[in-house]
Amino acid sequence: MEIRAGTCGWSYPDWKGSFYPPDAPDDLAFYASQFDAVEIDSTWYRIPSVAAVEGWRRRTPEGFVFCPKLPGEITHEKMLEGAQELVSLFLETISHLGDKLGPILIQLHPRFTYEQLPVLRGLLARLPSHLRYVVEFRHKSWLGKPDALSLLREFNVGLAMAHHPWYPRFKEATADFAYLRLLGRRDVFPDFSRVHRQQDDALQEWVDVLKSLAPRIERLFIFVNNQFEGHSPDTVRRLRALLQP
Repeated sequence: MEIRAGTCGWSYPDWKGSFYPPDAPDDLAFYASQFDAVEIDSTWYRIPSVAAVEGWRRRTPEGFVFCPKLPGEITHEKMLEGAQELVSLFLETISHLGDKLGPILIQLHPRFTYEQLPVLRGLLARLPSHLRYVVEFRHKSWLGKPDALSLLREFNVGLAMAHHPWYPRFKEATADFAYLRLLGRRDVFPDFSRVHRQQDDALQEWVDVLKSLAPRIERLFIFVNNQFEGHSPDTVRRLRALLQP
């Protein structure tokens, strides 16, 4: 099983001196020398320019993988409806990452419920099949609904397993890859320059889950947010060490 692990985003001023060398000329290039994947948080806020996407690709080594978020205008403002033009524009733009493009995260609104399953089906049915996708359910109505997971399997779409106090806790893979996000509540830590609260028990729990899924998947993606422990680069390193045979 191939493991790709990284952080949710790479542009944080608090990482200067604690992760990035103070004189690092290019944060992304340095990040890519330490980790082999990153989740792009900024694409949730806006569709990037083609020049920006090509710059990301150019500044990272061969084999590096980006996992961008589908824009929030699609998932949160339009709640997946009437957004096909935006979806097409985003996919056309982000495809300039070429072979560095990993699964695209469809982060559903916390109020997007199981009753809207037909809307999700409509979106997945229209997505280009040559790209990979992963869906994150944030409303607890999705728990215990096998037809929701069957829908993802039907389209070979991944299920985002999220560690967050308010989101449903899934421990399953619906595609030939698994996708884990270690998140946390906002505004808990005073800064992101160091780990403020280790969650060793949670890390070990997820390591056990991931190892149980390993026989059924080819690739594993893990992304850690600063809100999980306070400083996600350190968390990623510890988690990778725990996943070693």
